[in-house]
Amino acid sequence: MSKIHAVAKLPEINSYIKQKHGKRRALTPAEATILFEEGNAQMRVIRQNWPVRTGASRAAWRLQVRGRPGDVALIFDNPQQYSSWITKKGQKPVREGGKPWYQTLLPTVFKANRPRLVRRLKEAIDKTELEIQQLEQRGSTQLGAIQQAGQQVPAFRRPTTAEPSTFRQLIRRLM
Repeated sequence: MSKIHAVAKLPEINSYIKQKHGKRRALTPAEATILFEEGNAQMRVIRQNWPVRTGASRAAWRLQVRGRPGDVALIFDNPQQYSSWITKKGQKPVREGGKPWYQTLLPTVFKANRPRLVRRLKEAIDKTELEIQQLEQRGSTQLGAIQQAGQQVPAFRRPTTAEPSTFRQLIRRLM
């Protein structure tokens, strides 16, 4: 074990895009922004609950958004060499058969935020598909409409708009 590379796939979003659009397509910039905002909200909870001795491992957490056709996902990385050996205080160390903390923390945080993430992304996808239809009715080709739709990125919101009680409950469960 060493670095952490965790991929949180969203197959329900892939199938929703296929259902609404008729085929797979990449996320638009507006949709990717929503995925990034929700990922950042999750990243804050991960950092808040990450054990700290020196702070290097907590500061090393990175988030990537993958919005390729048929492959929508959030990728959580921690390149610190020892990050996958970290456990919560009082837990059995990994070298003695204990479970690494990230294997508990990441799935719990993703699962807690998933319903809101999926709801917001579906709303954005519906808005994009409506925009594509309107552009096609105005005479744009299908390809042109797809390229133009969803390009208007909403003003970036701080991810703290997450329901505070949900994250508080999650943090209490993790403690």
